[in-house]
Amino acid sequence: MDVKSAFLNSELKEQVFVAQPPGFVIDGGSNKVLHLRKALYGLRQALRAWNAKLDAALAQLGF
Repeated sequence: MDVKSAFLNSELKEQVFVAQPPGFVIDGGSNKVLHLRKALYGLRQALRAWNAKLDAALAQLGF
């Protein structure tokens, strides 16, 4: 299991919007926000989303 990127592979069930990070602002859209589809490090929902995915995988394997 690739634990280093485990949080990045979790899909979010909630709608999460974030401001554009400095240095990655879309041209002409500095007032826009981004809608996250997958979890990011430091996101409060990341651990819960990863845990739900792990629980589902382990249940499918019979654990």
